[in-house]
Formats: sequence, structure tokens, C-alpha cells
Amino acid sequence: MVPGWQVLVTKTFLSLSDYWQGGLGVESVATGGKPSYLASLLAVVSNSLDTVIRLYAGLFVGAIIGMLFGLAVSWSSWTRRIVELPAQFLRTLPLLAMVPLFQLWFGTYFVGKVAFVAYGVGVIFFAGVINAVKNVPQIYIDSARTLGATRFQLYRTVILPSIFPELRSTILLSLGAAWAADLGAEYLGAQSGLGYIIVYSAQFAYLDRMFFVALLFILYASISYAIFNSVSLRLLKWAPQTGRGEKLAVSVTIGTSGARDEETHLSDRGL
Repeated sequence: MVPGWQVLVTKTFLSLSDYWQGGLGVESVATGGKPSYLASLLAVVSNSLDTVIRLYAGLFVGAIIGMLFGLAVSWSSWTRRIVELPAQFLRTLPLLAMVPLFQLWFGTYFVGKVAFVAYGVGVIFFAGVINAVKNVPQIYIDSARTLGATRFQLYRTVILPSIFPELRSTILLSLGAAWAADLGAEYLGAQSGLGYIIVYSAQFAYLDRMFFVALLFILYASISYAIFNSVSLRLLKWAPQTGRGEKLAVSVTIGTSGARDEETHLSDRGL
């Protein structure tokens, strides 16, 4: 049963005051306070903030670790032998099936929830970085080596800038996985957050509250996608792009006497 919007913005929203723990001059329902729209608003804001902090902390940690492991695969043969097999094994493990294990390893602490989100994001970044490095044009690498670039300089000035346009899709995919992992992480005995509200509501069959929180997840995820999409497009202005249906003409000159120029049209190239 899906509640109507009239119910969601009145009865359902007012019932969320149950999750306000008190403070800022607004008494909690648990200590005898009456349900109010102000308490409901504070409950939504505070629990949303807890969820967002866990999500972006895990996203940042997972992205860094996944990128480092992905770059290590291409760094040298011995780092590839050390890193690739264990990381590929971790990629095959179902994300939500790891929830009980993370609860066993880390308990209900903040670090456990961040680690779970980081795990979900890290395996995606690992695969994305490996694929992006493989797609770096070999002429870029050869030119840098010809100019005397060290291995560190090669990665800093050639590899990392070259893989960022391709990593844009990986980051967008990781954002979706991060929101799913964050919800799963808050099943690890969290006492705050939007996932906590869903767990509590499921125990008492408050379908309207679960639906309201699901809408909040959709709203926050959409905002995060829009922000990243806008920022990434600004950062990637330097990258060559073509719109749908456009053609990029590349003139290939054959350097023999009497040779002619040919044009190769590359259609619909995009990031």
C-alpha cells in the first residue's frame, strides 16, 4: 500500500518526531514531549546528516583505497601479483551478504559503517581504475618516457589526468552503490540515520514512514548525482567531446609522394 501525499506531509511527517532525541529547546517524545512539526523537522535533519556523513566518509575512503589498489596493478609486475588476486576475490563477494560479517568484525561503531560503505565503493573503483589505465593511449606514455619522465612523474602528469574522464562513470556508479551500502551499514545496529528509521518502522509495520524515508533517499541521491555531474563537466572542459550525431573528421596523411589525404569520420564519440 502506497500512502497518498496528503498523509505523507501531515500524519507521516508528524510521526517522525518519535526519532528526535531532544535538544535545541525541543523536548523529545520519549521524555514526554508532544509530537510537533518542529521536532519532526529536526529529526529528519539530524538523521539525514548522520547518514550523509557516513556515506561520504565511506565514499572518500573507498575511492582512495580502490584507486591506489587499481594503480598498483599497473605499477609493476610484483605489485600486480600481490594486489590483483585478493582484490578480484573481494569483488566477487555479494555486498549485502557481508553485512553480518562487518557487524561481527566492527560491532555497531561508526568505523564499521564507514568501512562497509568503503568496501562497496572500493571494489567498484578498483575495477574502474584498472580499465581506465588500460585505455590510456600508448602515445601519451611513450612521449612522456621520451622526455625523460620518471615512473612517478608519468603517473602524476599523464596517467591520472588521462583516466579522470573515464572515471566519471565509475564515480557515478559508486555513488549509487554508496547509497545502497550506507543503508545496509545502518542495519548494523545504528541508533541514528535514515536506515535506523527504516529498521524501526519495519519492526512495527509503519509502511508510510518507510515510504517517506525511501523518498528522502531518492531526493538526496538525485541531488548528489546532479552536483557531481555539474562539477565534473566543469572540470572536464579540457577533454575532447562530441555531441550526439556529430562527427569528428580526422585527416590521415599518407607520407609518400603522390599520396592522397583521407578522412576518417568518427561518429558519436563521447565520454
